[in-house]
Amino acid sequence: MEKLGLGLSRRGLLTSVAAGSTMAVAAGSVATADDAWATAEDAQAALVAQVRAALKAAQGTKLVLLGTGAGPGPGRPRRMTSHLMVCNGAAYVLDCGLGVTDQFARTGTAFKALRAIFITHHHPDHNIEYGPLLVIGWVRGMLQTVRAFGPPPLTQMTEDFLRSQKVTIDFWAEDFEQPPLRMIEVDDLPAPGPVMQDENVKVTSVLVKHPPVTPAYGYRFDFADRSIAFSGDTVPLETVAQMARGADVLVHEAINFAAIEAYERGLLQQGLLPTSVEVAMHHMHADHAPTEEVGRIAQEAGVGTLVLSHLAPGDASVSDADWRAAAARFFKGDIIVGHDLMVI
Repeated sequence: MEKLGLGLSRRGLLTSVAAGSTMAVAAGSVATADDAWATAEDAQAALVAQVRAALKAAQGTKLVLLGTGAGPGPGRPRRMTSHLMVCNGAAYVLDCGLGVTDQFARTGTAFKALRAIFITHHHPDHNIEYGPLLVIGWVRGMLQTVRAFGPPPLTQMTEDFLRSQKVTIDFWAEDFEQPPLRMIEVDDLPAPGPVMQDENVKVTSVLVKHPPVTPAYGYRFDFADRSIAFSGDTVPLETVAQMARGADVLVHEAINFAAIEAYERGLLQQGLLPTSVEVAMHHMHADHAPTEEVGRIAQEAGVGTLVLSHLAPGDASVSDADWRAAAARFFKGDIIVGHDLMVI
């Protein structure tokens, strides 16, 4: 299974940046904010170059993890949840957490290639940048034939957002002499089942359990050369195992309960948790899947590769080795711990 290669990983880039800064201080040199910024920019540029090279050289359908973090927490190393699938020059986006538009652009994929957008459920880390993706995509050449699919009331949400942006859209259209962004075709999905099919992919959905959000969906994308299943946000479910049966790739959310509780307590101490730790943890247990159970689901489904994503917590408190070891208790196939801009 291909991941970002060329001898350089995202973690390696960041480690090199940190090591370089430490050596500079140890040598007695004067490190400036500009120096640190330039180093971080160089690391980001190298990562972007890898992604673009991997997609340019790709044979067949590729999955790019645009954002691999869980929850609507800004300013963290991992962007909020979003994915890109590219097949025969057509692009398909699943979920639109904060950062999806920038991440899409970093892959080098043309906005005019965007064919369809899919939303698993209406939580901000999955839909908050859906509207902005449409507007910025339009500014950068997105075709107005793009379609969107997701739980109700996605049609109303799209109409409301475009109405709120009408002044901006009309000014831009007049200034740059291009047709204004109109209402796109949106399919509300009140029930699971077939979603859409075109010349590249057949998409189906299943109901998952993520209370009180309903309906919330997992999706399966069957391309000619590979099948990719996504759990969405859910507790461990037999339904997901059935949906993913025989798929090449299962992208499943994963949570480490001890680490997320420590993370929530840290937020409380900083005054950044608007509820109690007890309420937050009740949600975590009622709505999310421990990594060990994710491995069990993947094993039951018989998938080729398990990708752990929508990681909670999305910081460095849990190592890749620990994420992998937890899933490997039950799953004996290939396990990938997702990182932003990883190509699979």
